[in-house]
Amino acid sequence: MRAQQHFHRSRRHDPAAKLFKIKPFLFLASAAVGLLTGLNDCIYAYGVARLPVSTSSLIIASQLVFTAAFAYLLVKQKLTSHSVIAVILLTIGGAVLAFHTSGDRPKGENSKEYLVGFLMTLGAAVLYGFILPLMELVYKKAKQEITYSLVLEIQMVMCFFATAFWTVGMIVNNDFQGIPTPREAKKKKEKKKLELGETKYCVVLLWSAIIWHI
Repeated sequence: MRAQQHFHRSRRHDPAAKLFKIKPFLFLASAAVGLLTGLNDCIYAYGVARLPVSTSSLIIASQLVFTAAFAYLLVKQKLTSHSVIAVILLTIGGAVLAFHTSGDRPKGENSKEYLVGFLMTLGAAVLYGFILPLMELVYKKAKQEITYSLVLEIQMVMCFFATAFWTVGMIVNNDFQGIPTPREAKKKKEKKKLELGETKYCVVLLWSAIIWHI
């Protein structure tokens, strides 16, 4: 509906106006970034599943370090003293976590699984820190004016390809079969459901999706 209204308004000002303004370069670049975003979310989900919330949150916070570094390398963003201090502190925090990986390990998880989760979560932080400056670089390389409506089109393409990446992965992994009777909502041995129950589990999934879209 919004796209249709936007199209009608554009046609009143310009009879030759097109519904979509995105050009092939921006479309392909946005699609590539969308696939990277889907891959990043996959790595993040895999890593967080093997780490406690406190550890995964601190590791993800190191994304700021990588964002600053890649922004400097890709788009020549200048680093201020505050940025450098933040990078140093977050790097030290991540190093401290790395040396104490056994202290908050979930029960029943061996050292290898925990280390893989740690590295995967760190990899997600690195990749997302790369994606943000990469998108800024795409804007700079685009040979067209970056308007509000064009940014929305770019975001739509990114989200579509990120969703497609995940959808294909979930089909291959048979994850959709686990939604009606969530595997995560059952114990491995006793087959007992979590305290929330399957209904509340699905409600959490639904509202998580809605809130993220907002």
